[in-house]
Parts: sequence; structure tokens; C-alpha cells
Amino acid sequence: MHIENNFASTWVKGGVLYSIYKEGVDIHLTAAKLIVEDRLKLQNGIALPILCDIRGVRKFDMAAKRYFSTDGSALIKALALVSNNPVSEVYSKIYIKGNLPTVPMQIFDNETEALFFLNQFIEDI
Repeated sequence: MHIENNFASTWVKGGVLYSIYKEGVDIHLTAAKLIVEDRLKLQNGIALPILCDIRGVRKFDMAAKRYFSTDGSALIKALALVSNNPVSEVYSKIYIKGNLPTVPMQIFDNETEALFFLNQFIEDI
């Protein structure tokens, strides 16, 4: 199954959940809640490693960042943030340093390296 909204496309493939943010979006609290709601529908109660490509995001507001680091972090086994531009990379580093994640989390500039990292967290279901 593939779920798409105005902010991101989300699907599961090969034991990894992909959340690819659309180009030029601003992520506010309402958007963050919708993205997480769609992700949780796909996960169906199962924690998965997540590849989150935020290269298209223009900005995250503070309420969205807070939500992603609290309620929005449910059922994440490991998180690979893909960011190859200075703005989204800064957001990613702030997120990691400011939230002291309880799951393994790293920033990558491409999907191949991100998947290599996430591969160690894939389980046969």
C-alpha cells in the first residue's frame, strides 16, 4: 500500500518504511500529524526502520519539530534522515542533538547509504 498526502508519500518496501517529503513543502503541526498518521496506518502496530527523505522541505516549524520528537516518534525502530542540502541538514542535526533520540538515528546525503544503515534493523516478519 502507498499513502500520499500534500506533504509526503509513504510506503513499505523490503522491511523499510519510506517517507519521502514533497518538494518545496513547509511542515507545520497539522502536516506533521497527518504524516505520522499515514505512517502509523502503514505500520499496523509494527515498529520499522524508517528512511525519511526531507530534501524537499523548505522549513519545519517549532511545533512540528516538537511533535515529531515526542508523539510522532512512535514505532520507529531506527531512523535514517536523507538530507543533501544545507537547510534540511541543519534541521536534521538540530533534531538529533535537541531531542536525544531513543532509537538509532543518522543523517545521510543519499538513499543508498541510508538503506545500508537501516538494513541492520530489518527483521523477518
